[in-house]
Amino acid sequence: MTKRSLPVNYIFILVFLSGFSFLVYEVSWFRLLSLVLGATVSASTIVLVAFMAGFGLGAWYWGKTAGLRFTPIHLLSGLLLSIGVIGFLSHYLLSQGIPGLYTLFAGSGISASIPELIVWIVALILLLIPAFFMGGILPVASGLLIRNNSKIASLLGHVYAWETIGSTLGGLATGFFLIRAFGQQNTVFIAAGINILTALPLLLWFTQPKTIEEYPFESEKLSSSKKQVTIWPISDQSLNRYAAVLGTFIFGFTVIGLQVAWFRIFRIYMTNTSYTFSLIASMVILGLFSGSLYFSAKGEKRVNPKTMLNLLLITAGVVFIGFGILIKLPELIMFPLTGDKDAYFLRIIVIPIISALLVILPVTFLSGYAFPLACSLYTSSYNEVSRSIGRILLFNTAGSILGPLLTAFLLIPLKGAGLSVVFYMIPQLVAAFMLTVKLNQGKTPGFLKILPGIGAALLLMIFIFSPKTRILPPSFTRFDREIIEYRETTEGTWVVGREPGGKGAALSTYVNNSAVIGSSYDAIKVVKMVGHLPFYTGLQCKNVLVVGFGIGVTTSAIASHPEVERIDCIELVAGLKDAAHYYSGLNNNIQNDRRLKIIEGDGRHYLQATAKKYDLISSDPTHPILGSGSLYAKEYFELCKSRLNPGGMVSQYLPLHKLLPDDFLGIIKTFYSVFPGATVWLGQSHAVLLGAGEPFKVDFEDWTKNITGSVKDPYFYNNPYHLAACLILDSNAIAAFPEYIRINTDNKPLTEFFRLSSFDNGNMILNLNFLDENRTHTGSLFTNIPDSLMLQRFVNGNKLFARGVAADLEGNRRELIAKLREASQVNPENEEYPFLIKFYGGR
Repeated sequence: MTKRSLPVNYIFILVFLSGFSFLVYEVSWFRLLSLVLGATVSASTIVLVAFMAGFGLGAWYWGKTAGLRFTPIHLLSGLLLSIGVIGFLSHYLLSQGIPGLYTLFAGSGISASIPELIVWIVALILLLIPAFFMGGILPVASGLLIRNNSKIASLLGHVYAWETIGSTLGGLATGFFLIRAFGQQNTVFIAAGINILTALPLLLWFTQPKTIEEYPFESEKLSSSKKQVTIWPISDQSLNRYAAVLGTFIFGFTVIGLQVAWFRIFRIYMTNTSYTFSLIASMVILGLFSGSLYFSAKGEKRVNPKTMLNLLLITAGVVFIGFGILIKLPELIMFPLTGDKDAYFLRIIVIPIISALLVILPVTFLSGYAFPLACSLYTSSYNEVSRSIGRILLFNTAGSILGPLLTAFLLIPLKGAGLSVVFYMIPQLVAAFMLTVKLNQGKTPGFLKILPGIGAALLLMIFIFSPKTRILPPSFTRFDREIIEYRETTEGTWVVGREPGGKGAALSTYVNNSAVIGSSYDAIKVVKMVGHLPFYTGLQCKNVLVVGFGIGVTTSAIASHPEVERIDCIELVAGLKDAAHYYSGLNNNIQNDRRLKIIEGDGRHYLQATAKKYDLISSDPTHPILGSGSLYAKEYFELCKSRLNPGGMVSQYLPLHKLLPDDFLGIIKTFYSVFPGATVWLGQSHAVLLGAGEPFKVDFEDWTKNITGSVKDPYFYNNPYHLAACLILDSNAIAAFPEYIRINTDNKPLTEFFRLSSFDNGNMILNLNFLDENRTHTGSLFTNIPDSLMLQRFVNGNKLFARGVAADLEGNRRELIAKLREASQVNPENEEYPFLIKFYGGR
């Protein structure tokens, strides 16, 4: 078959599809690694640095290699094939290979730090290798595209624009559609397939163009006799390259460093969902696309060092304006758009887009303009395009490595996320000053020309001596809460606030934008049930692991049982322990208990890495669609089971709200698939999962003895019959779930990539009604019940109460009170009902 010259349009399509696949990989690999290494800012920053390092080294190496050992077209096809093959392997290596290393070292007696170090090294190498090949695509493709010295700048802008718009769409497609529709594994396979399918035509159909005349820029072609050797005079090349290297390094340093700070701030303001941050990340790349596209249309006549100088100065001003918008974001955007409405589409989709357009996109637009500008300044001839782009990408990624490291591990811990944004005006102004000095070529610059240096010095003083800028959850601003304590760490911001009304008013504690504990009676009740129920069923327990300390309510319930000898508690934001004393009435000052050890980190990663065994693992994570989806997956429950001593149990909070009925039942079915002895308990409008390795029975006399012998808690009604009536589902009832109910796994994460309709308030009513209508008989779990008629009265009262709660969720408080009164008549022994009637405003 006769091969034909490689068409220009195919190069653009190839670059677009490569950009698309790269973001599919990046989102997928970062997610897979977070499941093993931990969903922490520290871990994600290190992973990002490894990816950028591989990308930059690859761009430099393949850029200088193009045309030497391999023809560019064969090199490009080889790179794509390599990426595709590695892509196919990557899912298995990251999802099974790395966890397998922990299994390999388990019980070896080696210090835990050594396997951890080995795992990190292997994980980062596995990420660096494919990124190394990815880095070569842009410089090699650009070298194929640009075959003369005409319109180099415009073509560089075009090719970068195609790559970044592909990346934007790849990120959106992965976050919003591919993983939920096809699963994580098939999503990675789709990206790998794209790489291989785009590589094959390069090998089979097309050939390397040999002359500039083969390219269809007829009006732009130059004859061989008139071809320019270089674009710039030799005297200008040094200055141009200085401006290119300085500018691209500073923009990489600034934009990716700012991205870490922006994301930390948006986590305080925004609803913490996978969709929200997929949108924001895609908006970052959309800005790069917009800037490069504008450069391709307008930048050809502005390729000079002064343009880079102006970009640096403008970016400093844009960052300052963005900071002003950021600190007032709730008042400027969030409150006017949503008002008092629970408008989940606005909160999850519209507000993040508008916020990113105002704060992020202007900065990344300028960076998108600066990158092809830097490539154009550095390139002296079309023969050097691949090499030049490779070097520019190397310097750009060097900045992209230093920026996030500085932000995550120094700026945020020392000065907070708000001032971290302000900091990034300084390198822009310093670079502008350095470039000004270089442009003056040793002459003494005038006052106006040294203003960037003066501004940088003043900003540095402000940064050093200013207190942290408080970035508060929107509810604190809306309800004018008094700030009792505020702290920022790399992993999160926690704040304790008091409602208006003085010292006796209720307190609330938030980590980022998530309430650590609800202030309602039922919220306190259910987290205490999570801690108490395993002991009431007869669990013999000495060693406990608690995943999620919060403000210590669940942990204090566990600690109230004197047989417990040790409580390890894994908490992402370990500083929360310092907020526990504000809730001493609820947690009995658990933070001072000598048995308690707080371990900072990600709960799932801790279970993956530790060799310790526990009698009880208790989890009280945030909502599964609000950042904790991996703690409701089958693989997490399997990890818990593997870390239990024989006869051990797992207890976990289960929300009824913000979950579609199928997803809600899917979590229960997932839990049962790992723990055949699974049960579900209802704590008013929340639930508890309680599981064991085998189905179990509870002797009611022992149940009563365990409850009556426990420490009395004024905030927890622990009548044995009342708590027994909270049993909703046993293992047999769960086993009868319909076959179409899907299990929640890492590969098909139903809760992490949920449907937006999950936020409908009606879902909570549907889930509550399902539990109420499908109650198992208490006799399926309890034996030797001394007064079965009394237990039935408690069950009947609980049913009436559940129906009243459902009515209250529909806005009918009167019906709730009426059902409570009816329940009190049916079950007069239950002392909780008179209290609740008064609590909800009845008489």
